[in-house]
Order: sequence, then structure tokens, then C-alpha cells
Amino acid sequence: MKKLLLILTVTSAVLVTSCNMANDADYDAMATDMCDCVNKSSSGISDNMKNAIVKSEKDGTDMQAAMTEVMMKDMETGMADAQAMIDLGKDMEDCSKDLEKKYDKVYTSESEDEVIEKILTTLKAKKGCEFTYALMKMGAKEMKK
Repeated sequence: MKKLLLILTVTSAVLVTSCNMANDADYDAMATDMCDCVNKSSSGISDNMKNAIVKSEKDGTDMQAAMTEVMMKDMETGMADAQAMIDLGKDMEDCSKDLEKKYDKVYTSESEDEVIEKILTTLKAKKGCEFTYALMKMGAKEMKK
């Protein structure tokens, strides 16, 4: 039996375990909590940057190139976005610790890849979580390299 893995792309992976087997409601709750964390922690990132990241994920284009393009259009905002992305990573560390505690009693026998896929699927379907989904998807790809 493995701990239920909660991947926070930009930040870290959170392992969760217990006697309670994870179900769809657990995945939905975790996805909602992750989305809330990212939304609160990313308020300093411009909508243009968030939209570029989301569009890049949807189109399957290079996310780094999309981010660079946004930064080049407005250097001042671009620098603020770069700092906000760094801050996002720091803020998500605290948030991931809180989520780890919250879901400490949830177990799964599924593989890490299956857990990631379920969370991604749940996030993709949630309105207002497009940015979180794009970041998670990017992180999942990086983990497989």
C-alpha cells in the first residue's frame, strides 16, 4: 500500500498515507485544495503570464518560450512576473506542508503515475484551475524526464 501522492508541480510532491483508501471525493478535495493554494499564491503573476502558460499547455508548445515572449513585450511586468513565480514556489512549500497534514490519513495502492493522472484529470475539469492544471502538467512532464 502506497501513500497517496499529491504533486505540486512548481514546488514539491506531497506523500500522504493512512488506513482510509482514497476515493474520487478525496481526489476532488485535494485538487480543489491545490487549486486554492496556487490561486492564492499566484496573485502577483499577471493575467498575461498565466494565460500564456495555460495556452502553451493547451497547444503543446514550449512553455519557457511562451513565458519569455510575454516578458519581452513588457520588461517591467515581466520582471515582476519572474519574481512572482519565484514567490509562488516559496508559498507553495508552506501550502504543501498544510496539505500533507490534511491528507495524512489517506492511502492508495495506485502507482505514483496513476495518482498524478487522477489529480490532473480532476484539475482539468475544474473551472478556475486552468493555471494550476498547466503547472501540474508541466511538473508531471519534468518528473518523467
